[in-house]
Amino acid sequence: MRALVGASSVDSVVRVTGNFASEGPLHPAAREALLAAFDQGWADPKKISQSASKAAILRNQALENIAEKLGIPATSIEVIGEPSLGHFLSIAGLFTDRSPFIYSAIDKGKVRAIARAHTSEVKELSADNSGAILHLADIPAHSVLSLQLANGETGVIQSEEETPATVRIAVDATSSGARLPLPHHWNTALFDSLSWNGPSGLAIMAINNRSEYSYPLPRIAPISSPGSYSLPLLIASSIALENFTGEDSALREFAIKEFSSIDGVQVVASNAPALAHLVSIVASGVSGEATVRELAALGIDVDSGSACSPEDLQPSHVLAAMGYETNGHIRFTLHNGTTREDISSLAGKLKEVLQKLRR
Repeated sequence: MRALVGASSVDSVVRVTGNFASEGPLHPAAREALLAAFDQGWADPKKISQSASKAAILRNQALENIAEKLGIPATSIEVIGEPSLGHFLSIAGLFTDRSPFIYSAIDKGKVRAIARAHTSEVKELSADNSGAILHLADIPAHSVLSLQLANGETGVIQSEEETPATVRIAVDATSSGARLPLPHHWNTALFDSLSWNGPSGLAIMAINNRSEYSYPLPRIAPISSPGSYSLPLLIASSIALENFTGEDSALREFAIKEFSSIDGVQVVASNAPALAHLVSIVASGVSGEATVRELAALGIDVDSGSACSPEDLQPSHVLAAMGYETNGHIRFTLHNGTTREDISSLAGKLKEVLQKLRR
């Protein structure tokens, strides 16, 4: 892929001072690849022509690279042009006639919507104060389980070790991306290109055993996904993944220490295993929205409320399920390139803002 799109000459670190919000810029190597891909990968790779053959080569190289980096077979991959649809496809494709559907109280809203529409048995699993999903061992046989590999608000990592072997597992890896390996037992897995600084509007769905999967939407041909996606976005996503490096867990520990030293601040699930780049806090006596606005005025971008709500500032159902207050909830993303000095400066500004809002 690098030779075709010339991405190797670009610095691998994305640096945005003051950005602790979940959104980050497209990786510079992916941006360069995207521009080249619009020139080279515009043709339909399924057709017969010179341009189509070139596009097919680019597509196949992108899929092979993505498969290698994610640790999945290239033959298992389906490219989804709408990540939100991917949740439905990865879960509903595992349903049989009367499959019970099991999900957790900390799952994304898109998963909860699938649960509401499911016509067979549905069970919601609770979570404890550390964000761990409870009662996984009690799941009925032959159920379909939505398993969030890591939470996009708290970063808390889940385990499927207690799950019965007869359960079909749809893994939500949209927040963890390439940071975590898939569990030993999985049937489908969904990844979001954004999780490795790739372009938005592209998801990767992996199907472990196609004989256990059935396309859940109307179809004529034997397909597993709609097949409608942008080839340039796929190429750019592959290049971004090739250049992706995981964040430093020591930086998260430093951030937890800095935030915990501020009066009236509680770090959510501070001792739980978690992704290195996500931290959530609850600040007492203030509004999360007001805190976000005050920090933005100082040139610091953070998030508040639910990470999966249509309205980002809606209260977090994840924190509520874990037993935390939802007012005063602030989320931080520690992007690659963030330093301890950046975090210390952030903590100092946060302390000033909280003192101002509490007057």
